[in-house]
Amino acid sequence: MRYTVPAALLTLGLLVAAGCQKSPDQQPTTAATPEPAAPAASMPAPIAGEPAAALPEGVLRAYFWECDRDVTLVMRNLLEERSVGLEIHGETHKLPQVVAASGAKYSDGDFTFWTKGETAIFQRGTGPEVACREVRAKSLVEDARARGVLYRGRGNEPGWTLEVGPNDRLQFVTMFGEQKFEFAGATVANVDGTTVYAAQAGEDAIKVSVKQEPCTDDMSGEPFDYRMVVEHGGQTLRGCAVAL
Repeated sequence: MRYTVPAALLTLGLLVAAGCQKSPDQQPTTAATPEPAAPAASMPAPIAGEPAAALPEGVLRAYFWECDRDVTLVMRNLLEERSVGLEIHGETHKLPQVVAASGAKYSDGDFTFWTKGETAIFQRGTGPEVACREVRAKSLVEDARARGVLYRGRGNEPGWTLEVGPNDRLQFVTMFGEQKFEFAGATVANVDGTTVYAAQAGEDAIKVSVKQEPCTDDMSGEPFDYRMVVEHGGQTLRGCAVAL
């Protein structure tokens, strides 16, 4: 699936809390785009296994950044605390928001992370500034992890994504984001080494099979550790998945 990089980063101080989540048993709805499009806002990570609170439209709970000097960062939004959690080398540091002439700047006096438009700058202490770029596909995985998703799968022709969890929820987005289906009360079974989830909303049913074996995305060539098969609406869609 193709993802688009947002034009700008939202500053933390301009965000307000969004409304309530949709009912998990609702009938299929349409979505304007398959994925959120705007990075860098803030929101605390949810308690494991519990549904995540709603966010302003287009805002993710976590972002993945690739930087120069072989540095990779995961930034988690902490809206209520006006901070971000920055994960680097397996350690997470809480960086409060500080005054900046432009963009959104966060610093704990040791680590500094400053988002500017479509890029960011990372700095440790008085060391050199390191340029960073968000990787949208990996940001979507980190966002799903923060929301308590168990598996996130994707496929092509047509472009689709499916999330298993949190709890017994399934969310299926297909036709490149034009159609979105949500199910609650999914059952789970193990059939010959394959984990099978099944759910129904009214007359609409879905079956999702996940098996641990090497899988390569047809479009990007990205390797995955799981295969996923989605059976819905008379179609059988095959793709790859990541366990979170």
